[in-house]
Amino acid sequence: MIIGAGVEQVPAYQRAKNRGFNILGTDIDPNAPALEFADYFLQVSTKNAQETAFNAEEFDKKIKIDGVMTIANDVPHTVAMVANKLNLPAISIESALIASDKLLMKNTFKMNDVPCPWFSEVKSEEELRFFTSERENQKYVIKPTDGSGARGVLLIDENTDLSWAYKESKSWSLSGKIIIEKFEEGMQLSTESFILNNKCFTPALAERNYARLNQFKPYIIEDGGTIPAIVDKKLTEKISSLILDGAHAMGISKGVVKGDIVINKDGEPLIIELAARLSGGWLSTHQIPAATGVDLVNAVMSEALGIEVSEKELTTSKKKATAIRYFFPEKGKILSIEGLNELKNSHGVIKCGIFKNVGELQPEVQMHPDRFGYVLVEGSDRKNAIKLVKDAMSKLKIGIKK
Repeated sequence: MIIGAGVEQVPAYQRAKNRGFNILGTDIDPNAPALEFADYFLQVSTKNAQETAFNAEEFDKKIKIDGVMTIANDVPHTVAMVANKLNLPAISIESALIASDKLLMKNTFKMNDVPCPWFSEVKSEEELRFFTSERENQKYVIKPTDGSGARGVLLIDENTDLSWAYKESKSWSLSGKIIIEKFEEGMQLSTESFILNNKCFTPALAERNYARLNQFKPYIIEDGGTIPAIVDKKLTEKISSLILDGAHAMGISKGVVKGDIVINKDGEPLIIELAARLSGGWLSTHQIPAATGVDLVNAVMSEALGIEVSEKELTTSKKKATAIRYFFPEKGKILSIEGLNELKNSHGVIKCGIFKNVGELQPEVQMHPDRFGYVLVEGSDRKNAIKLVKDAMSKLKIGIKK
């Protein structure tokens, strides 16, 4: 059973089909793209854990469900609820709830002495003003405790309209809760790890590209990432140890954890967030396998089905580089899209795509779903991959009526 059937879930469905499994897909959209690979379908919101678990239990009475997972979908509570109902392998409901609530997660890290940036819940505009006035010349981030896709994630500095920022961030929170945290200057990393035998296997560290931070602020928009990150062996080991401590604090002793890590000015890694799921953005499905030979999607699928995962499966077998970047045209009506075939056929491209068509509107970029498209390349090394991704991007020409 795969929770969610959007475009980023397609690779998981394809891998399951290649392994000979029957697939039960779930999505609120009966025309979701991954469903062409599904054998069965439940129409239910991925975020509705109770209804999904109930429907799964009814389905299981007719056809047995052997495992449940998700990918690129921040719904660990839904996965845990189904697994708990059907007695299937998964993290506990308690761990899933911690992973779903950024305030609960940060407090869990704090109680267990797991290093993370300073944070606090913000209950009012007055509190926001108090926190930001206490430390001058300091940048902060505010965000919903239950958000995803950079919705409502804002950079706070001396030029920010705090009244607007508080309302904007809170408007994206389902619970109405938001948090503030110190913005740590330094390299940010995306990690994808598998916890097994009390070890943390992290096949690759992707350096998150925030080159457009000033362009999009106060919105914080990531512009892709590059593998490998420039991190030495000692720091890599520190990061793996930190992720293991964070996972254990959350009650996760086995399975996948996706990390957002920052290296602070003292060179120490801090956890911004840990997610109890496989990442989106083609990191787990394409970037990591191309760069390292490790397929964490297959590992998660095996774990969900109770099939033993070996350490060898989680160990790097090749050393390549990958880079992904996103397209961000100006706001306006899309008049033309040229060079798509040239983009697809550019040297090193392993995947690319666009999310908009001629005649549609390109919105002002305020969150990750506002991206126009992407291109992912494989190179011989980091420098080569960055060159190839820039070359590929130059092929696409987007005409916009402002």
